[in-house]
This record gives sequence, C-alpha cells and structure tokens, in this order.
Amino acid sequence: MDRELTLRDYGRVLWSGRWLIVATALAAAAVGLILTFARPTEYTSTARVALGQPTTSSGVPVQTFTTNPSTAAGVLTGDDIVAAVARRAGVSEKRIRDNVSFSIPRSPGASAGNQPAVAEISFTDGNSRTAQRVVDAYADAVLAKVSAPYAEVLRVSVARRDADRARQQQLLAQLQEYAKQLPGAGASDRITLQSLLFSAQSQLQTVQLDLADAELIVAKALQIEQPQIIAKSNGATSSSSVGKRGRTVVLAAIIGLLLGIVVTFVWRGSPAGRAAKD
Repeated sequence: MDRELTLRDYGRVLWSGRWLIVATALAAAAVGLILTFARPTEYTSTARVALGQPTTSSGVPVQTFTTNPSTAAGVLTGDDIVAAVARRAGVSEKRIRDNVSFSIPRSPGASAGNQPAVAEISFTDGNSRTAQRVVDAYADAVLAKVSAPYAEVLRVSVARRDADRARQQQLLAQLQEYAKQLPGAGASDRITLQSLLFSAQSQLQTVQLDLADAELIVAKALQIEQPQIIAKSNGATSSSSVGKRGRTVVLAAIIGLLLGIVVTFVWRGSPAGRAAKD
C-alpha cells in the first residue's frame, strides 16, 4: 500500500547507523585536533594609525592617495615604506610583503566628502617578538609618510603668518617714525611725510587683513585631524590558542557528522529510495 514518508522513516535510518555517525564525527574531531598541533604556530600583531585629514595651503580639506581608503593600502605598501620597515625591524622586504595586511574601512559619509580614515596594520610571523617589532616599525613608517604633507602645509601657513606679523610691525614702526618727524618738518617735507604716512596706513590695512586670514588658516591646520598612532601592538595573538583549536575541532566534528549521515543513507538506503524500489 502507498503511504507518505515521514520524518520518522528517516529517523529510523539514522538510528540504524548511529554508531557509524558518532564514530565518523569523533574521528573527524580527532583529525582536526591533530592538525592544530601539527600546523606551525603563527603570531599576529596589530597596530592602528589615524591617517589624518590633509588640507590645501588655504585650509580646504582634500583627499589624497595616502588617506583615501580606496587607494591608501596600495600606497602604504609601497617600496619606500617596506624598505624603511625592513631596515628598522631587521627582516627581509619579501617577508614583510608576504605577511603584512591592511584594513582601512571607509567612514560613514566618506563617499560624499573628505573623511579621515584609520588604517589597521597586521603582521603575521612564526615569532611573536618579530611580529610585534615589524608591526610597530610599520606604524612608525606610515605615520612618517602621512605626516609629511600635513607638516609641510602647516610650515607654509606658519611662515606666511609670521611674515605678515613682521611686515605689520615694520609698518607700525614706520608710522611712528613719520608721526615724530611730521611736527618739525618744513612745508615740502610735510607733504612728503603725509604722503608716506598715508601709504604706510594703506599698506598696514592690507597687511592686517592678510594677517587675519593667515591666523585663521593656521588655526584650522591645528584643529583638523592630525595623523597619529592610535595603538601599537600589545602582544600577539597565537593561531594555536585554546579558543582557535576548539573552533577547529568543533568544525571538524560537524563535517564528520554530516559525512557520517551521508554514508549512512548510502549504506542503509533512504526511505524514499526504498519506497521507489518496492
């Protein structure tokens, strides 16, 4: 007689091969545990660097190759930085290239404007001290790279402000000197001094406006997000930690369990297959 297959039918097949399923799961877990001990231990250290917010000489925020999340990783793994890190950490450039990784997530709203980004630098090595030494050296090299444009803009802005300050003091001194000479001057000299006095006052007004702009630009440059190291490596995480070994064993056991179920249905035959055969 025809009848509908139920979960109980499939459960009977699984129950009949329960020892095979359990044995397969345990065997897979044992293999996973052995592999965790057989695989060489690796250590990963991480550092984070704020890439800052570059500006033009007039204080307008801009995006550069070293701060744009889409291009920063490529620039910050360039030959100049890798070579500098290799010299400082005492390891080969190839070793650095093969084991360093960058994560530079885009800040919310970054697509609509310039947003400062944070680079997370990770380095993996068989030696925990080497992993920490390399990632710290890399953080220093990245900071030096991204700080150079910021420092140059700030230097130019401060130089312009200082020049305007010096010019203001010079004009004030001239005005005082002309004012002293004016009372005792003759008629022709008085006309000349008045002309010089008027010219100096006009120049002073222009310089004061320029100085106000320069002061504002310097203030903006000091207030924007400056490049900085947020965190250097604080130890190294091991690939053979208890937690990671446990996850590997559990994953292997699950794979073994599924494999045991498949083998049981192949060996015992599924209820649907039996019904079709009957």
